[in-house]
Amino acid sequence: MADDRPVVLECVELSKTYGNFRALDSVSLTLRAGEVRALLGKNGAGKSTLVKLISGTEHPDRGHDQIKLDGQPVHWANSGEARSGGIAVVHQEFSLIPELSVAENVMVGRWPRRRGLVDHKAILKSAARAIDVLGEPLPLTMPVGRLSTAHQQLVEIAKALLDEPKVLILDEPTSALNSREVDALLALVRRLAQRGVAVIYVSHRMREIPLVADSMTILRDGREVATVGVREVTTDEVASMIAGSSRAQAKVGEPQDLSGAEVALAVENLVIDGLLEGVSFEVRKGEVLGIAGLLGSGRTELLSSIYGSRHDCEGEVLVGGRPVKDRSPAKMLRLGVAMTPEDRKDAGIVPLLGVGENVMLMARSRGRSPWIRRNQERDTIAEVIDRLSIATAGAGQPIASLSGGNQQKGVIGRCLAAEMSVLLLDEPTRGIDVGAKAQLYRLIRELAQRGISSVFVSSELDELAQVCDRVLVLRDGRVRETVSGAEATGDRLLALAMKTDHEELV
Repeated sequence: MADDRPVVLECVELSKTYGNFRALDSVSLTLRAGEVRALLGKNGAGKSTLVKLISGTEHPDRGHDQIKLDGQPVHWANSGEARSGGIAVVHQEFSLIPELSVAENVMVGRWPRRRGLVDHKAILKSAARAIDVLGEPLPLTMPVGRLSTAHQQLVEIAKALLDEPKVLILDEPTSALNSREVDALLALVRRLAQRGVAVIYVSHRMREIPLVADSMTILRDGREVATVGVREVTTDEVASMIAGSSRAQAKVGEPQDLSGAEVALAVENLVIDGLLEGVSFEVRKGEVLGIAGLLGSGRTELLSSIYGSRHDCEGEVLVGGRPVKDRSPAKMLRLGVAMTPEDRKDAGIVPLLGVGENVMLMARSRGRSPWIRRNQERDTIAEVIDRLSIATAGAGQPIASLSGGNQQKGVIGRCLAAEMSVLLLDEPTRGIDVGAKAQLYRLIRELAQRGISSVFVSSELDELAQVCDRVLVLRDGRVRETVSGAEATGDRLLALAMKTDHEELV
């Protein structure tokens, strides 16, 4: 049956080039009033670029810049002009001011004035109208920093609805929500669609797509692969279209079967309410164990819980066969377990300190003596810099002045200096170049040969397939599959991570 809903947004062969790199190549999209269009693709597929062009954050290449809203060509000068014209975006990262109230955040940048002063009554009245559309009451005068993540998400959506947009773009809106909160958000999206709002829904989470979307557009390498109805294809077919026919990357070292080796770390029935449901696994001595899962699957929270840096979890962690009671980072470090954080700049390095000082931080915290042995430290720092090939002018050079790859080597070098036996690696290659990635892959395999175990979390599924002896697939709060390193490919891991529980993969 033909869809007679009016076309709200039409993009015709949009392209965007950065230098010599074509980020988006002749992508077209037609969106009707009340339609929810899922936008799918791997990292780097062009999703964010397309959103930026539609929302006025970036401008398309000249000659490939045709965007129509309600049938009329538009050329946004900036995102503010696009917002006024009827395009609203809710980004994955919140832009809220924690100390301001809900109403003040909804109206931020548009506070009404009366006789030169901020009109607080008008702020409350206008914010209340936007929040009423959500169908869920929010405390208008409460500081937004006191709200749950789900309610902060609603405040962001209320901000977007203030101008009554024709098109609402939601970028990974459920990545930080638990299952109950996800269901509530999906219901809200459907209500907005029923009011005639056209929605572009960017997500990796395949379970949500049939529940919220009418259709999906799949991008790969900056091009449109397909636009289909959500019930016209299986998850396997979607995963195949997203992945394409890319060749399997060469393994970095031969994956090992270490099932008979000593257990270095065990996790038993780890639970985080609404996120993880009874996760259990073992890591053997010298094993590289990958954790695959889509954004929001709980990978980082799993590592943080093991490490003792979050306390809203239940379950048991054993190191060397012994349960660790009252886990904390300090206690885990004493037991030889270290974690390298996802956010290297804010949580992984001390920017103003030298490379050597950064390398020795963990070793000093493990030391029993209150005295710093400078000669011994100099030898250790020199050994780490040499072994990891850290490109630095010297141990005293501030680590923040190094490249991202060399900063990451310094973070891992800190674990080596402290003689750690288990490494929890959260996105260790994020933001570093291809050459530095290859060096880190080899380093992780070399450490494994020395008996050091690693739990490797990454959004880049191809690198898990290259480096790991085994890969666990985390989906919907549980470990759903285990894939041996010899059988792992990025395409297969993606298909397993995206599948819904009622589907069987061949």
